[in-house]
Amino acid sequence: MLGADLGTYSIARSFHEAYGVTSSVVLNQPRGPVDNSSIIEPVYLGKGGTLDTELVLGSLERHADDHPGRTHLLVPTMDQDVDMLLAHRERLEQRFTLGVGPSDTVREASDKAGLARVADAVGVSTPRGVEVTIPDDEATWRERLAEVPLPMILKPSDGGTTYANLFFPGRKKAYPVATAAEGLDVLRLVRDAGFDGSFLAQELVPGDDTATWVVNGYVDSHGTMTMAATGRVLIGLHQPGFIGNAGIIYVTRNDELIADARGIVEGLGLTGLFSMDVKVDPRDGRRVLFDVNPRAGRGGYYVNVGGLNLMEALVADVVEDRRLEPRVADRTGVMGFVPRVVLGRYVRDRALLREVRAVIRRRGVVNPLLYRADSNVRRRLYAAQAGANQLKALLQTYPRPTDTGF
Repeated sequence: MLGADLGTYSIARSFHEAYGVTSSVVLNQPRGPVDNSSIIEPVYLGKGGTLDTELVLGSLERHADDHPGRTHLLVPTMDQDVDMLLAHRERLEQRFTLGVGPSDTVREASDKAGLARVADAVGVSTPRGVEVTIPDDEATWRERLAEVPLPMILKPSDGGTTYANLFFPGRKKAYPVATAAEGLDVLRLVRDAGFDGSFLAQELVPGDDTATWVVNGYVDSHGTMTMAATGRVLIGLHQPGFIGNAGIIYVTRNDELIADARGIVEGLGLTGLFSMDVKVDPRDGRRVLFDVNPRAGRGGYYVNVGGLNLMEALVADVVEDRRLEPRVADRTGVMGFVPRVVLGRYVRDRALLREVRAVIRRRGVVNPLLYRADSNVRRRLYAAQAGANQLKALLQTYPRPTDTGF
Protein backbone atom coordinates (compact mmCIF):
# COMPACT_ATOMS: atom_id res chain seq x y z
CA MET A 1 0.00 0.00 0.00
CA LEU A 2 0.91 3.64 -0.39
CA GLY A 3 0.14 5.97 2.51
CA ALA A 4 0.54 6.23 6.25
CA ASP A 5 -2.72 7.52 7.72
CA LEU A 6 -5.79 6.08 9.40
CA GLY A 7 -7.13 4.91 6.04
CA THR A 8 -3.94 2.97 5.34
CA TYR A 9 -4.11 1.16 8.67
CA SER A 10 -7.82 0.45 8.16
CA ILE A 11 -7.09 -1.29 4.85
CA ALA A 12 -4.24 -3.28 6.39
CA ARG A 13 -6.57 -4.29 9.21
CA SER A 14 -9.21 -5.33 6.68
CA PHE A 15 -6.73 -7.55 4.82
CA HIS A 16 -5.62 -9.12 8.09
CA GLU A 17 -9.19 -9.72 9.25
CA ALA A 18 -10.04 -11.45 5.97
CA TYR A 19 -6.83 -13.35 5.17
CA GLY A 20 -4.46 -13.10 8.14
CA VAL A 21 -1.80 -11.45 5.97
CA THR A 22 0.75 -8.75 6.68
CA SER A 23 0.58 -5.69 4.41
CA SER A 24 3.63 -3.82 3.14
CA VAL A 25 3.29 -0.03 3.36
CA VAL A 26 5.51 2.42 1.48
CA LEU A 27 6.00 5.66 3.42
CA ASN A 28 8.57 8.35 4.20
CA GLN A 29 9.32 7.59 7.82
CA PRO A 30 7.58 6.16 10.93
CA ARG A 31 4.04 7.46 11.36
CA GLY A 32 1.73 6.89 14.30
CA PRO A 33 -1.24 5.18 12.59
CA VAL A 34 0.94 2.43 11.08
CA ASP A 35 3.76 2.36 13.63
CA ASN A 36 4.47 -0.52 16.05
CA SER A 37 2.14 -2.82 14.13
CA SER A 38 2.50 -6.58 13.69
CA ILE A 39 0.22 -6.55 10.63
CA ILE A 40 2.24 -3.98 8.67
CA GLU A 41 5.70 -4.28 7.13
CA PRO A 42 6.94 -0.69 6.58
CA VAL A 43 9.10 0.25 3.61
CA TYR A 44 10.76 3.55 4.51
CA LEU A 45 11.94 5.94 1.81
CA GLY A 46 13.30 8.69 4.05
CA LYS A 47 12.00 12.22 4.64
CA GLY A 48 10.31 13.56 1.51
CA GLY A 49 10.81 10.25 -0.28
CA THR A 50 7.21 9.85 -1.43
CA LEU A 51 7.55 13.12 -3.38
CA ASP A 52 10.16 11.43 -5.59
CA THR A 53 8.12 9.36 -8.04
CA GLU A 54 11.09 7.43 -9.40
CA LEU A 55 12.19 6.53 -5.87
CA VAL A 56 8.69 5.27 -5.05
CA LEU A 57 8.43 3.24 -8.25
CA GLY A 58 11.88 1.74 -7.81
CA SER A 59 11.16 0.82 -4.19
CA LEU A 60 7.92 -0.86 -5.16
CA GLU A 61 9.66 -2.86 -7.90
CA ARG A 62 12.49 -3.97 -5.63
CA HIS A 63 10.05 -4.99 -2.92
CA ALA A 64 8.08 -7.11 -5.39
CA ASP A 65 11.27 -8.69 -6.73
CA ASP A 66 12.37 -9.51 -3.17
CA HIS A 67 9.17 -11.49 -2.64
CA PRO A 68 8.79 -13.74 -5.69
CA GLY A 69 6.03 -16.27 -6.14
CA ARG A 70 3.33 -14.01 -4.72
CA THR A 71 0.47 -11.99 -6.14
CA HIS A 72 1.34 -8.38 -5.40
CA LEU A 73 -1.79 -6.26 -4.98
CA LEU A 74 -1.06 -2.51 -4.94
CA VAL A 75 -3.74 -0.40 -3.23
CA PRO A 76 -3.64 3.43 -3.15
CA THR A 77 -5.12 5.29 -0.19
CA MET A 78 -4.81 8.95 -1.27
CA ASP A 79 -5.56 10.97 -4.40
CA GLN A 80 -1.92 11.55 -5.30
CA ASP A 81 -1.29 7.80 -5.09
CA VAL A 82 -4.15 7.11 -7.51
CA ASP A 83 -2.71 9.63 -9.97
CA MET A 84 0.73 8.04 -9.75
CA LEU A 85 -0.70 4.58 -10.42
CA LEU A 86 -2.59 5.87 -13.46
CA ALA A 87 0.46 7.73 -14.81
CA HIS A 88 2.72 4.66 -14.51
CA ARG A 89 0.18 1.91 -14.93
CA GLU A 90 1.94 0.00 -17.70
CA ARG A 91 5.20 -0.13 -15.75
CA LEU A 92 3.58 -1.13 -12.46
CA GLU A 93 1.40 -3.84 -14.00
CA GLN A 94 4.52 -5.77 -14.93
CA ARG A 95 4.77 -6.72 -11.24
CA PHE A 96 1.53 -5.68 -9.55
CA THR A 97 -2.20 -6.16 -9.73
CA LEU A 98 -3.55 -2.66 -9.21
CA GLY A 99 -6.36 -1.96 -6.78
CA VAL A 100 -7.82 0.82 -8.93
CA GLY A 101 -10.24 0.75 -11.85
CA PRO A 102 -9.44 1.34 -15.55
CA SER A 103 -7.66 4.63 -16.18
CA ASP A 104 -10.27 6.11 -18.53
CA THR A 105 -13.20 5.57 -16.15
CA VAL A 106 -11.22 6.84 -13.16
CA ARG A 107 -10.45 10.04 -15.04
CA GLU A 108 -14.09 10.33 -16.12
CA ALA A 109 -15.13 10.23 -12.45
CA SER A 110 -12.88 13.25 -11.84
CA ASP A 111 -14.52 15.27 -14.63
CA LYS A 112 -16.99 17.58 -12.89
CA ALA A 113 -19.17 18.15 -15.96
CA GLY A 114 -19.45 14.43 -16.72
CA LEU A 115 -20.17 13.63 -13.09
CA ALA A 116 -22.89 16.29 -12.98
CA ARG A 117 -24.62 14.78 -16.03
CA VAL A 118 -24.56 11.27 -14.56
CA ALA A 119 -25.73 12.45 -11.13
CA ASP A 120 -28.57 14.47 -12.64
CA ALA A 121 -29.77 11.40 -14.53
CA VAL A 122 -30.30 9.54 -11.23
CA GLY A 123 -31.89 12.50 -9.46
CA VAL A 124 -28.88 13.71 -7.48
CA SER A 125 -27.65 17.29 -7.55
CA THR A 126 -24.05 18.49 -7.71
CA PRO A 127 -22.90 21.85 -6.34
CA ARG A 128 -22.99 24.74 -8.77
CA GLY A 129 -19.44 25.77 -9.47
CA VAL A 130 -16.74 26.87 -11.88
CA GLU A 131 -13.03 26.25 -12.27
CA VAL A 132 -10.65 29.14 -11.71
CA THR A 133 -7.23 28.84 -13.33
CA ILE A 134 -4.64 30.29 -10.96
CA PRO A 135 -2.23 31.62 -13.66
CA ASP A 136 -5.07 33.75 -15.12
CA ASP A 137 -5.19 37.47 -14.33
CA GLU A 138 -7.24 38.75 -11.42
CA ALA A 139 -9.88 40.27 -13.68
CA THR A 140 -10.61 36.78 -15.00
CA TRP A 141 -10.75 35.49 -11.43
CA ARG A 142 -13.42 38.08 -10.61
CA GLU A 143 -15.49 37.10 -13.62
CA ARG A 144 -15.35 33.42 -12.72
CA LEU A 145 -16.17 33.95 -9.04
CA ALA A 146 -19.15 36.12 -10.01
CA GLU A 147 -20.77 33.04 -11.59
CA VAL A 148 -21.09 31.27 -8.22
CA PRO A 149 -23.58 32.31 -5.52
CA LEU A 150 -22.18 33.40 -2.16
CA PRO A 151 -21.18 32.03 0.25
CA MET A 152 -18.92 29.61 -1.60
CA ILE A 153 -16.16 27.06 -1.08
CA LEU A 154 -12.78 27.22 -2.82
CA LYS A 155 -10.69 24.06 -3.12
CA PRO A 156 -8.13 22.56 -5.51
CA SER A 157 -9.93 21.01 -8.46
CA ASP A 158 -7.43 18.23 -9.11
CA GLY A 159 -8.33 16.47 -5.86
CA GLY A 160 -5.36 18.16 -4.24
CA THR A 161 -2.70 16.03 -5.92
CA THR A 162 -0.26 18.87 -6.69
CA TYR A 163 -1.59 21.10 -3.94
CA ALA A 164 -0.90 18.36 -1.37
CA ASN A 165 2.83 18.87 -1.86
CA LEU A 166 2.67 22.57 -0.97
CA PHE A 167 2.97 23.80 2.60
CA PHE A 168 2.47 27.45 3.53
CA PRO A 169 0.89 29.60 6.27
CA GLY A 170 -2.88 29.72 5.94
CA ARG A 171 -3.06 26.53 3.88
CA LYS A 172 -6.40 24.68 4.05
CA LYS A 173 -7.94 21.72 2.28
CA ALA A 174 -10.99 23.89 1.52
CA TYR A 175 -11.65 27.58 2.04
CA PRO A 176 -15.12 28.89 2.93
CA VAL A 177 -15.55 32.49 1.73
CA ALA A 178 -18.43 34.87 2.34
CA THR A 179 -17.49 37.61 -0.15
CA ALA A 180 -15.84 37.92 -3.53
CA ALA A 181 -13.02 39.89 -1.91
CA GLU A 182 -12.29 36.97 0.44
CA GLY A 183 -12.26 34.65 -2.58
CA LEU A 184 -9.68 36.82 -4.34
CA ASP A 185 -7.53 36.81 -1.20
CA VAL A 186 -7.55 32.99 -1.16
CA LEU A 187 -6.56 32.80 -4.83
CA ARG A 188 -3.71 35.25 -4.25
CA LEU A 189 -2.56 33.20 -1.25
CA VAL A 190 -2.27 29.95 -3.18
CA ARG A 191 -0.76 31.66 -6.23
CA ASP A 192 1.94 33.30 -4.12
CA ALA A 193 2.63 29.92 -2.46
CA GLY A 194 3.56 28.52 -5.88
CA PHE A 195 0.36 26.73 -6.90
CA ASP A 196 -0.28 27.01 -10.65
CA GLY A 197 -3.18 24.61 -11.17
CA SER A 198 -6.91 25.22 -10.94
CA PHE A 199 -9.24 25.85 -8.05
CA LEU A 200 -12.92 24.93 -7.92
CA ALA A 201 -15.34 27.60 -6.73
CA GLN A 202 -18.51 25.87 -5.48
CA GLU A 203 -21.71 26.94 -3.81
CA LEU A 204 -21.70 26.28 -0.07
CA VAL A 205 -24.47 23.80 0.71
CA PRO A 206 -25.79 24.48 4.23
CA GLY A 207 -26.14 21.94 7.01
CA ASP A 208 -23.99 20.92 9.94
CA ASP A 209 -21.82 17.78 9.98
CA THR A 210 -24.83 15.49 10.42
CA ALA A 211 -26.19 16.54 7.02
CA THR A 212 -23.28 14.70 5.37
CA TRP A 213 -23.39 11.03 4.39
CA VAL A 214 -20.68 8.76 3.03
CA VAL A 215 -21.10 5.87 0.61
CA ASN A 216 -18.33 3.32 0.08
CA GLY A 217 -18.38 0.24 -2.09
CA TYR A 218 -16.86 -1.99 -4.71
CA VAL A 219 -17.82 -2.53 -8.35
CA ASP A 220 -16.40 -5.67 -9.96
CA SER A 221 -14.88 -5.92 -13.43
CA HIS A 222 -18.27 -6.99 -14.81
CA GLY A 223 -19.87 -3.73 -13.64
CA THR A 224 -21.76 -5.18 -10.68
CA MET A 225 -21.73 -3.27 -7.40
CA THR A 226 -20.96 -6.25 -5.19
CA MET A 227 -20.60 -4.39 -1.87
CA ALA A 228 -21.85 -1.06 -0.57
CA ALA A 229 -22.35 0.69 2.74
CA THR A 230 -23.66 4.03 3.95
CA GLY A 231 -22.85 6.08 7.01
CA ARG A 232 -24.00 9.38 8.46
CA VAL A 233 -21.31 11.74 9.68
CA LEU A 234 -21.90 12.79 13.28
CA ILE A 235 -18.71 14.79 13.80
CA GLY A 236 -16.32 15.91 11.08
CA LEU A 237 -12.70 17.00 11.35
CA HIS A 238 -12.26 20.76 11.11
CA GLN A 239 -8.52 21.28 11.18
CA PRO A 240 -7.47 23.17 8.01
CA GLY A 241 -5.78 20.12 6.45
CA PHE A 242 -8.55 17.66 7.27
CA ILE A 243 -11.80 19.45 6.41
CA GLY A 244 -14.14 17.00 4.71
CA ASN A 245 -12.98 13.97 6.70
CA ALA A 246 -15.17 12.31 9.30
CA GLY A 247 -14.28 11.84 12.96
CA ILE A 248 -17.33 9.83 14.02
CA ILE A 249 -19.67 7.98 11.63
CA TYR A 250 -23.03 6.42 12.43
CA VAL A 251 -23.26 3.26 10.31
CA THR A 252 -26.85 2.95 9.15
CA ARG A 253 -28.36 1.62 5.95
CA ASN A 254 -29.77 4.21 3.54
CA ASP A 255 -31.29 2.45 0.54
CA GLU A 256 -31.92 5.69 -1.34
CA LEU A 257 -28.21 6.55 -1.30
CA ILE A 258 -27.30 2.96 -2.21
CA ALA A 259 -29.53 3.23 -5.28
CA ASP A 260 -28.01 6.62 -6.12
CA ALA A 261 -24.50 5.19 -5.85
CA ARG A 262 -25.37 2.24 -8.08
CA GLY A 263 -26.76 4.56 -10.75
CA ILE A 264 -23.76 6.87 -10.58
CA VAL A 265 -21.06 4.19 -10.83
CA GLU A 266 -22.98 2.47 -13.63
CA GLY A 267 -23.35 5.78 -15.46
CA LEU A 268 -19.65 6.51 -15.12
CA GLY A 269 -18.64 2.94 -15.97
CA LEU A 270 -16.49 3.02 -12.84
CA THR A 271 -15.15 -0.24 -11.43
CA GLY A 272 -13.08 -1.02 -8.35
CA LEU A 273 -13.21 0.67 -4.96
CA PHE A 274 -15.14 3.90 -4.63
CA SER A 275 -16.18 6.42 -2.01
CA MET A 276 -18.69 9.24 -2.24
CA ASP A 277 -19.58 12.26 -0.10
CA VAL A 278 -23.20 13.40 -0.19
CA LYS A 279 -24.85 16.25 1.71
CA VAL A 280 -28.59 16.48 2.25
CA ASP A 281 -29.61 20.12 1.93
CA PRO A 282 -31.81 20.94 4.96
CA ARG A 283 -33.68 23.58 2.97
CA ASP A 284 -35.27 21.24 0.46
CA GLY A 285 -33.96 17.71 1.12
CA ARG A 286 -32.05 17.52 -2.17
CA ARG A 287 -29.11 15.13 -2.18
CA VAL A 288 -25.93 16.91 -3.29
CA LEU A 289 -23.01 14.79 -4.50
CA PHE A 290 -19.62 16.39 -3.92
CA ASP A 291 -17.27 13.83 -5.40
CA VAL A 292 -16.63 10.23 -6.36
CA ASN A 293 -13.20 8.91 -5.37
CA PRO A 294 -11.79 5.76 -7.05
CA ARG A 295 -10.38 4.46 -3.76
CA ALA A 296 -11.45 3.58 -0.24
CA GLY A 297 -12.29 6.56 1.95
CA ARG A 298 -10.09 7.60 4.86
CA GLY A 299 -12.87 6.65 7.26
CA GLY A 300 -13.83 3.60 5.22
CA TYR A 301 -13.53 1.15 8.12
CA TYR A 302 -17.14 1.99 8.94
CA VAL A 303 -17.99 -0.54 6.18
CA ASN A 304 -16.48 -3.29 8.35
CA VAL A 305 -18.52 -2.06 11.32
CA GLY A 306 -21.55 -2.52 9.07
CA GLY A 307 -20.63 -6.17 8.47
CA LEU A 308 -18.75 -6.12 5.16
CA ASN A 309 -15.09 -6.07 4.10
CA LEU A 310 -14.35 -4.32 0.81
CA MET A 311 -10.94 -5.99 0.54
CA GLU A 312 -12.74 -9.33 0.15
CA ALA A 313 -14.61 -7.89 -2.82
CA LEU A 314 -11.37 -6.56 -4.31
CA VAL A 315 -9.49 -9.86 -3.94
CA ALA A 316 -12.40 -11.93 -5.25
CA ASP A 317 -12.53 -9.77 -8.36
CA VAL A 318 -8.93 -9.00 -9.37
CA VAL A 319 -7.05 -11.92 -7.79
CA GLU A 320 -9.45 -14.87 -7.71
CA ASP A 321 -11.58 -13.89 -10.74
CA ARG A 322 -14.63 -14.85 -8.70
CA ARG A 323 -18.03 -13.15 -8.87
CA LEU A 324 -19.82 -12.29 -5.64
CA GLU A 325 -23.51 -11.83 -4.96
CA PRO A 326 -24.24 -8.14 -4.23
CA ARG A 327 -24.44 -7.27 -0.54
CA VAL A 328 -25.26 -4.12 1.43
CA ALA A 329 -23.97 -3.46 4.94
CA ASP A 330 -26.95 -3.70 7.30
CA ARG A 331 -25.46 -3.78 10.81
CA THR A 332 -25.89 -0.50 12.67
CA GLY A 333 -22.91 0.73 14.62
CA VAL A 334 -20.64 3.67 15.33
CA MET A 335 -17.06 4.12 14.13
CA GLY A 336 -14.89 6.90 15.43
CA PHE A 337 -11.51 8.06 16.60
CA VAL A 338 -12.68 11.34 18.15
CA PRO A 339 -13.77 10.69 21.77
CA ARG A 340 -17.54 10.20 21.93
CA VAL A 341 -17.82 12.47 24.97
CA VAL A 342 -18.54 15.42 22.64
CA LEU A 343 -21.45 13.83 20.78
CA GLY A 344 -23.95 15.74 22.91
CA ARG A 345 -22.21 19.00 22.06
CA TYR A 346 -22.22 18.55 18.29
CA VAL A 347 -25.30 16.44 17.44
CA ARG A 348 -28.09 18.99 17.72
CA ASP A 349 -30.81 16.60 16.52
CA ARG A 350 -31.75 15.11 19.89
CA ALA A 351 -33.73 12.22 18.36
CA LEU A 352 -30.68 11.26 16.31
CA LEU A 353 -28.50 11.58 19.40
CA ARG A 354 -30.76 9.22 21.39
CA GLU A 355 -30.72 6.72 18.54
CA VAL A 356 -26.92 6.81 18.33
CA ARG A 357 -26.46 6.48 22.08
CA ALA A 358 -28.72 3.43 22.11
CA VAL A 359 -26.49 1.82 19.45
CA ILE A 360 -23.38 2.71 21.45
CA ARG A 361 -24.82 1.06 24.54
CA ARG A 362 -25.21 -2.16 22.55
CA ARG A 363 -21.99 -2.16 20.52
CA GLY A 364 -19.72 0.60 21.78
CA VAL A 365 -17.67 2.75 19.40
CA VAL A 366 -15.25 0.99 17.06
CA ASN A 367 -11.88 2.72 16.70
CA PRO A 368 -10.06 1.36 13.61
CA LEU A 369 -6.70 1.88 15.34
CA LEU A 370 -7.60 -0.45 18.23
CA TYR A 371 -7.40 -3.95 16.77
CA ARG A 372 -7.28 -6.81 19.26
CA ALA A 373 -5.10 -8.93 16.98
CA ASP A 374 -2.57 -6.07 16.72
CA SER A 375 -2.68 -4.74 20.25
CA ASN A 376 0.31 -3.62 22.27
CA VAL A 377 1.05 -0.89 24.77
CA ARG A 378 2.53 1.50 22.21
CA ARG A 379 -0.44 1.23 19.87
CA ARG A 380 -2.93 1.72 22.69
CA LEU A 381 -1.01 4.76 23.91
CA TYR A 382 -0.88 6.19 20.39
CA ALA A 383 -4.63 5.70 19.90
CA ALA A 384 -5.35 7.44 23.21
CA GLN A 385 -3.02 10.33 22.40
CA ALA A 386 -4.38 10.68 18.87
CA GLY A 387 -7.93 10.80 20.22
CA ALA A 388 -7.00 13.47 22.76
CA ASN A 389 -5.27 15.50 20.03
CA GLN A 390 -8.29 15.22 17.75
CA LEU A 391 -10.58 16.36 20.56
CA LYS A 392 -8.37 19.35 21.34
CA ALA A 393 -8.17 20.33 17.66
CA LEU A 394 -11.94 19.99 17.23
CA LEU A 395 -12.70 22.24 20.19
CA GLN A 396 -10.19 24.82 18.95
CA THR A 397 -11.23 24.91 15.28
CA TYR A 398 -14.97 24.22 15.59
CA PRO A 399 -16.04 24.95 19.19
CA ARG A 400 -19.77 24.75 18.42
CA PRO A 401 -21.78 23.33 15.52
CA THR A 402 -22.89 25.80 12.88
CA ASP A 403 -25.58 25.77 10.21
CA THR A 404 -22.94 25.41 7.48
CA GLY A 405 -20.44 23.01 9.06
CA PHE A 406 -17.76 25.72 8.87
